[in-house]
Amino acid sequence: MSGQRAVFAVKTIAEVSGTLTLTQRTMFVDTQIILPPFPPFPAKLLLWQEGHSYTGDETVEIHTIGSPVLLDAIMAVLLAVSDDIRLAKPGEFTLRAFLSGRLDLPQAEAVLGVIDATDHADLKTALQQLAGNVSAPLSTVRTLLFDTLAQLEASLDFADEEIPAIAEQELRRTLTEAFEQVDQLRQRITHRGIAEGKPKIVLAGPPNAGKSTLFNKLVRKDAALVSPLAGTTRDYLEAAIDWDGIPVVLMDTAGIGDAALDELDKSAQTIAHELLKQADVIVYCAEELTHTKARRHEEDLPLCAFVPSCEKTVYFQTKTANDPLESLIKEVSALLRRQPDYGMLPNTALRCRESLIAAGESLSRTQQLTDASLIALEIRGAVNQLGLIDGTVHTEDILDNIFSRFCIGK
Repeated sequence: MSGQRAVFAVKTIAEVSGTLTLTQRTMFVDTQIILPPFPPFPAKLLLWQEGHSYTGDETVEIHTIGSPVLLDAIMAVLLAVSDDIRLAKPGEFTLRAFLSGRLDLPQAEAVLGVIDATDHADLKTALQQLAGNVSAPLSTVRTLLFDTLAQLEASLDFADEEIPAIAEQELRRTLTEAFEQVDQLRQRITHRGIAEGKPKIVLAGPPNAGKSTLFNKLVRKDAALVSPLAGTTRDYLEAAIDWDGIPVVLMDTAGIGDAALDELDKSAQTIAHELLKQADVIVYCAEELTHTKARRHEEDLPLCAFVPSCEKTVYFQTKTANDPLESLIKEVSALLRRQPDYGMLPNTALRCRESLIAAGESLSRTQQLTDASLIALEIRGAVNQLGLIDGTVHTEDILDNIFSRFCIGK
């Protein structure tokens, strides 16, 4: 229970020696729950003073026997204590934590990320964001811009008071530093198509090279059509799979040849090229490979004309006597694990994208301006955009969109 009447409500069912008063920031109390017609049963109370709980409100937790019947009875009695007491709405505890300044918006989104995590990678990303790996750089750059804006506006508003103006060289250095920090945050979103959340592994290669057969083996079902005829795959297929403990999206593409067979084949190859640009790892399939794995340079491999980066490409020979899947999985896994982990949840990335772009554009424009009032205007625009990310500037629509995805009790 969280709110001004939390302790008052619990007093109606808890039997404790002396007065149940919050005399410390956190208290732990042994008690009995008196709930006729049940006999008294043991419980422990965890109590937090206002300002020291998760929500920032006075908060009480009741730890007792996990019987659904008893728990339902406790809930019913507490809800009947007062008209002011009600069930929390989805996400309301975390919303109150945000409104009381205990969390900012990226951290609030990270709470949901922890709840929804389905693997170690998701959990790690959510915990990194909860710990402040998004909030800290945001706070740094906003503080930097606020201080600069305060100096600029003070010198403009009180020109007659002989307030020293910020030095031109210092101003330029500060604005450049702020732009670079915002741009780094923006790159964390655009890197690897982070909006989709999981890295992409794209199967590529010439027509009839065995890509679809490999796709079916990796997804462990007959998801793609397999035929000895070239050009069977015209559209692309994708499947979410676990790749050596890493959640990924696996994509099968149309064969890439020297010349398109027809207009439909040309369109399929165009799509394949676009997917290759978005790939985190490319698995280039061929029945036979003449190059050595140790040499991956464009001059050695004509196929690199089709592959945007040979540095992120693994070459796979489909026509072999033995099944080489184990070595392929290890090689791709090693490439994936070498990629930087930026620790930002997809939902946060999607929400922040436009604000980071707008903030970067405002700071970029300051580089060409000489008028202090116009520079101040652009800085204020950047500060407001960054405020939309951390929640210092927010609207009801933003909060509804974030907290409506929570379950009750979080």
